[in-house]
Amino acid sequence: MLLHEVRRTLRSMAREKLFTSVVVLTLALTIGATTAVFSVVYPVLWQPLPYPESEQLVRLFQATTPGAGAGPHKDRTRVSLPVWNAWREGARSFSGIEGVRVAKQLLGGAGLEARLTVGRASAGLMPLLGVRPALGRLWGTEGEVPGRDRELVLTHALWQRLYGADPAVLGRSVLLDDTSHVIVGVLPEDFRFEPEVEAWKPLALDALKDGGNTLRVVGRMRPGVSLEQARGELLPLTLAAADVPGEPRVGVHVEPLHAYFVEQSLSQLQIAAGAAVLLLLLGCSNLTNLLLARGSARMHELSVRLALGATRWQLVRQVFVESAVRAGFGGVGGLLLALWGRGLLTLFIPGWFVSGPGLEPSLLAIVAAVSLATAVLVGVLPALHASRGEARAVLAPMMRGGRGATSLGWARSALVVAQLSLALVPLVGAGLMLRTLWKLQAVPLGFEPEKVTVAEVFFPLEQSPDGARALIARLETLPGVDAAGLTAALPFSGEVWRETAGFHVAGMPPPSGMPPRAGYVPASAGAFRAMGIALKQGRLMDAGDTADHPPVVVVSEAFARRYLPGREPVGVRLQLDRDAAPREVIGVVGDVPMERISVAPSGDLYVPLGQDMRKSLNLAVKSSLPAPQLLALLQEEIRAADPNLRLLNVRPLDRVVEAGSARVRVLGGLLAAFALLGAALASVGLYGLLAFWVTQRTRELGIRSALGATPRGLLRLVVTQGLRLTGLGLAVGLLGAGLLARALSAMLYGITPHDPLIFVGAPALLFLTALAASWIPAVAATRVSPAEALKQDA
Repeated sequence: MLLHEVRRTLRSMAREKLFTSVVVLTLALTIGATTAVFSVVYPVLWQPLPYPESEQLVRLFQATTPGAGAGPHKDRTRVSLPVWNAWREGARSFSGIEGVRVAKQLLGGAGLEARLTVGRASAGLMPLLGVRPALGRLWGTEGEVPGRDRELVLTHALWQRLYGADPAVLGRSVLLDDTSHVIVGVLPEDFRFEPEVEAWKPLALDALKDGGNTLRVVGRMRPGVSLEQARGELLPLTLAAADVPGEPRVGVHVEPLHAYFVEQSLSQLQIAAGAAVLLLLLGCSNLTNLLLARGSARMHELSVRLALGATRWQLVRQVFVESAVRAGFGGVGGLLLALWGRGLLTLFIPGWFVSGPGLEPSLLAIVAAVSLATAVLVGVLPALHASRGEARAVLAPMMRGGRGATSLGWARSALVVAQLSLALVPLVGAGLMLRTLWKLQAVPLGFEPEKVTVAEVFFPLEQSPDGARALIARLETLPGVDAAGLTAALPFSGEVWRETAGFHVAGMPPPSGMPPRAGYVPASAGAFRAMGIALKQGRLMDAGDTADHPPVVVVSEAFARRYLPGREPVGVRLQLDRDAAPREVIGVVGDVPMERISVAPSGDLYVPLGQDMRKSLNLAVKSSLPAPQLLALLQEEIRAADPNLRLLNVRPLDRVVEAGSARVRVLGGLLAAFALLGAALASVGLYGLLAFWVTQRTRELGIRSALGATPRGLLRLVVTQGLRLTGLGLAVGLLGAGLLARALSAMLYGITPHDPLIFVGAPALLFLTALAASWIPAVAATRVSPAEALKQDA
């Protein structure tokens, strides 16, 4: 019997091509958008981490706020070696506490050359996570001895990318920063811990000889231990750790590992999920309204079937099967759209959760679940409504009089109100995000990215600052090159690689507790000139600022405003926690957003490369030459300067700037797409309802016309019905829009969450859209002649 109903539905769909196309397309758009979002949101927010007893895993931080777990997340810092040792030796609430340090290194050997992000980890990290190698072995405690940390374990992705998944890679020797290492293992494909890390090696104690808070620490609490108990035990251990000047010792943060992983994407994913739910409800209400109208048009047919002995269950089953079949077709189309749109959403996902778009079982399950839910939502209400007919409804008067013919019907009216209110919420959200983007476009960058090319340069370990200065001097003499320089950090480099230093004004008592910290960037003067960072006061570093001369520093304007208010910055001496002697401020430069464009600069310290040389630096070159020609010149000149120098990851600085606002742009685009689709669905729903209402009231409108009603009066009658529903829907929608605005507040820039332009403009736009949707059936109402209307009684 069910198969018979399916065949009947397929024949009906073939006859009603236009109706079928509208339903399937609406379903595909609704299911596709919803599935794409939830295929990303589900594994991030609700799926456990892929580690045994993952709920026991936590991230541990030192904190700048007194107490255990006190203060906002911005007060967290990484962990120093003395504190880590104190935790490992004294904490009884943990079965293990392991440390990781991440750095960029150069991989070479056997014709390969690649920049890698390498994680140095203590020997117990992988056993703590319950990870076993897919190939080979891991490292042991012997690797923590200085000089014996020469084993390398590849991630599965790197193994495939560089070695073509060749099992013979085990035992192969490679160079890591010109030091020989042996590949001993490959991690499993689903390993996503610290996703930027591409290879792992032992953490030897000499890697921590420079001090500072550099360790990322993860621990596993023993069964039955709460977060509060763990924090309470770690706090006295932290305070009692051996004192190192400038190191934070005042607080502890203990955070579940899952919460830490998702915190950067939590609000964006929640907003995307909410918008997807709104769109799903909007699409379902639109289709339900459409099928209700179609069910009313089929009432005569269904009533005849009732009169001939069909049961109500048979009618409900028929209508529901029709909805389910259409939802199936819509699900297939939605799956294709979901696969296409899911890649865009991965910008919000931590990479350790989802590897990328694909026909994963979870995605197929989500499509099936959403399709089934849509079939239920869209099919049950019309089915129940259509089955309420009785045998007496076979009579023609059911189409010409009575309450049902002269009223929009509370169910259909409620659906239209819901559609309009649901459409307004993402429309307001999109408006706020687009306004934020507009404001961000006007934010002064503090530098000039046009015509600037950046690349990573890896210097040999024995390279001196003199070699870096000689390289820059050679590059600046190239034809077409206006300026060139080296810097340890580029604008929009983000928080992952951002280095900081504690400081206080020399000659003044240091602050109690944790000293203030500012961004710390070794750089050459050419980097400022190449990127167009303006010198406001004093001078930049020069060739005379070497390790044999007094330490100096250049500060940003934000640093001077925040930490040196009312003072002349040039000449002030700052004691940095990493320096033995104070540094004299020799210049002040303009502010540059080092994290992302929506985060105001908080202050930066720039030190000469001659006094803090690094092996991994960013080269910035300003030139009007075409990119291929410039790249060829740079590579030739670098090889001539030193065959051992490496130039990697060449890209225009414009691309770095675009990445700084990528999340805001994508979320704004996502909400805008949902808003436009929602407004279109709401308008179609309102139009369908009013058009059906005009058809049902043809006789009444004809009589009104015969009794003297003017076309303007009939027009006003129909439009008024539509605008009443619109007004009620917008009023309800504004409440939901207010809640969304509050959720978006952390991502807004330059506007308030209740920006008047958006909260007036978005309802006005939807009102005009609804007015247009009401106008077309209203015009049709004015063309109803009394003769045509009265013929229906014949």
